Amino acid sequence: MSTSTDLSQESISSFADNGYLVLHNLLTPSETKNLQKWAQEVHDLPRTPEVPWMPYEEVNSTGARVLCRTENFAPHHAGFNNLLRGPRILSILNHLAGEPMLLFKEKINYKFSGSGGFAPHLDSTAYTHIRKIKHLTILLAVDAATMENGGLEVVSGSHEMDVPINGKDNCIEPEWVAGATWTPCELQAGEMLVFGSYLAHRSGANKSSRDRRAVYATYNCKAEGDLHEEYYRDRAKEWPATHMRKEGKEYATGALRYGFGSPMLSVASGKQLEV
Repeated sequence: MSTSTDLSQESISSFADNGYLVLHNLLTPSETKNLQKWAQEVHDLPRTPEVPWMPYEEVNSTGARVLCRTENFAPHHAGFNNLLRGPRILSILNHLAGEPMLLFKEKINYKFSGSGGFAPHLDSTAYTHIRKIKHLTILLAVDAATMENGGLEVVSGSHEMDVPINGKDNCIEPEWVAGATWTPCELQAGEMLVFGSYLAHRSGANKSSRDRRAVYATYNCKAEGDLHEEYYRDRAKEWPATHMRKEGKEYATGALRYGFGSPMLSVASGKQLEV
């Protein structure tokens, strides 16, 4: 694995203008196979009370409960820790941010066949309670992402717009969503999308017969300090992993702060959410 990736001025300018950037050929075929292997390893991690990683379930289109995502796994998986905190990805983010960046949080969204979608939203809504700073997020495609299997769509330039958020569900107001131009970001396995926390994005349900996994990692500027543990302490309290929920307890604050617009909310309702 190479130790750094240089970005052209054209790429840096495109990111500044559009709010996102697609990077092809980031990983070699063998590295992509490792990525797929690691994603399966994280999926298979045990779900017991003492584990620090955070798996979340959803209810899929057949009414079955399946794994939706796993968070906070990088410190406990050498391969992912080296990749997500390594010089190749950090050099890209440092160039785009204009300053050094640190890993803030990480997750794998599994989006198996029949799994639900994510409503239009801004990521910043889930982050600014820690610090009111801008973040950069990467999406590493574990499997090819298409519109059929629930790939990401973005609104180019929306990071510079005043995107209205509905305070009741923390998602983007439907009227704005209907009037916006949504751009598909289809990716091949091993390709990467970079975007900021104020870019409007969404993804549909996986209506294909194939699973579509994606690694998301979010970074904050190093000048703000290492906030990884602080973030996950609050998340564990307000929005614990599914197997750590206490029967009869409501997690309304966590649902609004961390679960908004996501298939994770379907566990409480007992049915797949329509987005």
